[in-house]
Amino acid sequence: MVTLKDVAERAGVSPATVSYTLRGGKHVSKWTEERVRMAAHELGYATNMAARSLRYGKTGVIELVVRGLDVSTIYAKMVTHVKHVCAGRGYHSLVMQTEQDPQTLRDAVGEINRQSCDGMILDPCGMTADAIRKLSQNRPIVMLDDYSGAGIFDNILTPHRQMAYAATRHLIEAGCRRPMLVGASPDQLRRLAGGVTEPVKQRLDGYTQAMDEAGLAVEPSRMIDAEWRYFVGVDVGRELARGGRLDADGLVCCNDTLALGVIRGLADEGVRVPDDVKVIGSDGITMGEFTVPRLSTVELDMHGMIEQAVDMLVDRIDGSYDGDARQMTASFSLHCRESCGCGAASHA
Repeated sequence: MVTLKDVAERAGVSPATVSYTLRGGKHVSKWTEERVRMAAHELGYATNMAARSLRYGKTGVIELVVRGLDVSTIYAKMVTHVKHVCAGRGYHSLVMQTEQDPQTLRDAVGEINRQSCDGMILDPCGMTADAIRKLSQNRPIVMLDDYSGAGIFDNILTPHRQMAYAATRHLIEAGCRRPMLVGASPDQLRRLAGGVTEPVKQRLDGYTQAMDEAGLAVEPSRMIDAEWRYFVGVDVGRELARGGRLDADGLVCCNDTLALGVIRGLADEGVRVPDDVKVIGSDGITMGEFTVPRLSTVELDMHGMIEQAVDMLVDRIDGSYDGDARQMTASFSLHCRESCGCGAASHA
């Protein structure tokens, strides 16, 4: 079996340096890190997780808890990035889907106390940070989109308002004067409860801001209550086309999955995108690059977001940071493609 000593000899460094580097240590030079990782790869070295657990009292595992891969394919993209970023820090990753079930979420958070993992990246799905702290006994957790303001856990926010603003403004600049928002409405805010309403509210705010700045009327009839799912989008597209409700020249969809569904539904009823109506999504899922038409989108910097999440978590796990909860906001970029009558240009 290949050992740390073997890797150290191949890389020309000490076994301690190899161990520190493969655990994601930050205080090594780029040259040393490259030599260590190349040597480990060439020799086929794999971290012995059982030995690590016995020696350090840690599993070497980071768990990602999300609502469900069928809710939005952005979660599938997230899983891929978590796997690669964790591996780069010397950790394995596990994924758990809660299917938005409160008991499943409670069970997932409770598992961290039984040392199933060293830390967790968690979509709280409306569960309060205080409830999560009680279940987890304040073990290392990084929250995704916790809007409670509790300041208990490190937190990374999706810039929902800015992304909706960028998408709406782009359609306006592309000539739309009656853009419709799909996936957020005042009715939807009233229907939903808890922290899950905040992304919807921010999407509404971003859309409204762009419309106001352009001097365009914001009308309730142009804000559609819809879950951010593909099959919901298909139904919305069909209903808009059939019922004559498509009093719009552009559609701002709250995520790409919803946008692709809307385009499919419109096509079923003979409405052409972008000739009859322009469509833009949000998230930046890979599938959007291969659809017909290619989907214009506001892409979330998923890799950067997950790097921040894993780094904050590892800092807590290895004890290099034990301060106040930190909060960061992910970045995004606009990708203009065929669904809004654009080419393939991209704008940060």
